[in-house]
Amino acid sequence: GSALASKFVPSLSTVVASKQASLGAQSLRGGVLHDYGPAVSKDAHGSMCFDQMLKHEQEFAGEWAVFYHSYSVAALLYEVQAAVAAVLFRFKSDFASLPRLLWQPFEHIPTAARMLEEFPKWKDRDHNIAFRKVGLCGVCGLLAPDAEAPPKQVFLAGYSVGPLTGLLEGLLDKCGVPAAQVKALTKKVVELAVAHGLDCAAYGGKPCKSGRSGHYLQIFIRRELVDKYVYAAKPYGVPDKPRNLPLSKYLEGNCQIQGQVRITANPDFFLQATCTRMFVFSADPSYHNKRTAFQQKLTAALTPILGSVANRTKAAEGIFGGTLPEWWSAEDQSKASKISAGRYGQSSL
Repeated sequence: GSALASKFVPSLSTVVASKQASLGAQSLRGGVLHDYGPAVSKDAHGSMCFDQMLKHEQEFAGEWAVFYHSYSVAALLYEVQAAVAAVLFRFKSDFASLPRLLWQPFEHIPTAARMLEEFPKWKDRDHNIAFRKVGLCGVCGLLAPDAEAPPKQVFLAGYSVGPLTGLLEGLLDKCGVPAAQVKALTKKVVELAVAHGLDCAAYGGKPCKSGRSGHYLQIFIRRELVDKYVYAAKPYGVPDKPRNLPLSKYLEGNCQIQGQVRITANPDFFLQATCTRMFVFSADPSYHNKRTAFQQKLTAALTPILGSVANRTKAAEGIFGGTLPEWWSAEDQSKASKISAGRYGQSSL
């Protein structure tokens, strides 16, 4: 279940779902070669991650489209947001990090249509602060070429855009951590991350021993919701009109599906496992294997935000930017966020 208000009602026809299931994994359609490239192919852990991603694609092909978001230095911020969202909103943090948590920017840009209305105003395109507060860059093929960030080339090394100075401290502040405690809590979180093998060089901590700071977030979005939250893009977020057929139609094709997208990562649907199903893959094998344990320790470290009804209420107020919605409950939701890997990895919940 979800702690969120608007309940998603599936409406995809069984005819479409059956056809998509028969077409299979999105990244292998149209005769794409099952080739992971020289770097990933020679690496046992990298190959295992790609195998698992394609296995998920096969399972979810009927009712879901898939996108890939690459990141590196943002990892710690994403992990803290996931831990907070598990306790406050039942987010399934055992399986994925969470790229966007603060609600307020989405009042201005809640959907892809609104993003496209705003885009012409941004001289710096998808580097604009308004985009970065709500949007994710991604690709729609794991094995396809891409002008900016081809997955086969960037997975192990990582790919990241722009500085993140002060964002983690800003999040803790928004969540109600007293100003005098923000630095100490940030330090504690960084030390915990380093102990579990996460690269924290960008936060004043140590780099990971393997030198592999890359992560891939595999994002499945229900086909009915793709056009509401995602648009096909060229580099820098420029709309790619030939693939916006709409985009959902392009993604139903039996062609070589490729190219970039921009996703409006609205928590209204990103936190609901019935709308969005995500899996995180880390290039560093040590961190990849320790991530679930890190999430548990992280939740304990975030007691100043999550440890009492009063603290959780204060954190939620900060995340929502003031007024709490009627549906929100101050109880600890972390137990309700737990679900077996087998069940979470099935196309229907």
